[in-house]
Amino acid sequence: MDKPSVKKGVKKRKYIIFFLLFFVIGAVGGAFGTYKALGLKLGGKEETEVVEGVLEEDITKSSEYANLISQLYGYLVNDNIFYSSNGVDISNMANEDKLRIVYEYMEQNKMYEEEVSSPVYYGALTCANNFSLDLIISSDGTSSNGNSCTIHKFNIEEMIDTYKKLFLDENIDTTVSFNPSNYKMCNVIDSLYYCGNTINVSGISGVLTSKFEIIKVIKNQDTIVIYDKGYLVDTRSNVVNPNDGYDNYYLHSSDSNMYYYELKSADNLIFAHTFKIGEDGTYRYLKTVVAQ
Repeated sequence: MDKPSVKKGVKKRKYIIFFLLFFVIGAVGGAFGTYKALGLKLGGKEETEVVEGVLEEDITKSSEYANLISQLYGYLVNDNIFYSSNGVDISNMANEDKLRIVYEYMEQNKMYEEEVSSPVYYGALTCANNFSLDLIISSDGTSSNGNSCTIHKFNIEEMIDTYKKLFLDENIDTTVSFNPSNYKMCNVIDSLYYCGNTINVSGISGVLTSKFEIIKVIKNQDTIVIYDKGYLVDTRSNVVNPNDGYDNYYLHSSDSNMYYYELKSADNLIFAHTFKIGEDGTYRYLKTVVAQ
């Protein structure tokens, strides 16, 4: 074999070796990228990076997330504050609304000390700190005032900690009084909120009850969005029923004092509640918008 032929053979083998090396490197890199994207175990270590383009996951019926969904949805405590047609955002929520939400969460979870006191004098309608007598609802739906005042006392530091637990925010003023409902008042006394009745409401019975159900739950990279719909049942004795055959009124808006008469024509609005994960790995409420 002459020298030119040998040189051509050597050069050809170099090209083949270079091509094989390039192919092997590319194949290994592609396999690693695939394992990394899918979160599979490689070399004993589990990769959990999110696949590019895969932005959300439907976890509505996921047993893995069932407890978390229940916990987050429990933060809303069926409060109409979260169901405004204008939307809700913790960054511009009124301080009294924040206090009401914390109060209702702590009430629901019995995070208070109860104190029962007697009227300031025999026959009086108020007790100490000007709280009114308890409201008693009889079996026929009528109401009357009891003989004592039941006060729930909330530790202010615990209220602040609860607020931080519920929201990605620390801006709450706990130095002011607030109304958790039409007939209740919470006043600051020392380091506690004293909450009790402030109006004697004998003769008024029933409530405007809101009920909600989850439609779907979507998990993104750093948020969980709970979609729900709601309706109201009005059993208040001092409100005239439209008597049109409707018992349940689909939730429309909390922007009007008469909104419960509008509910049946609202096409069953769906609300989206967003919870965002914090640096500590805990999800907290962020905002609510009308989804349709």
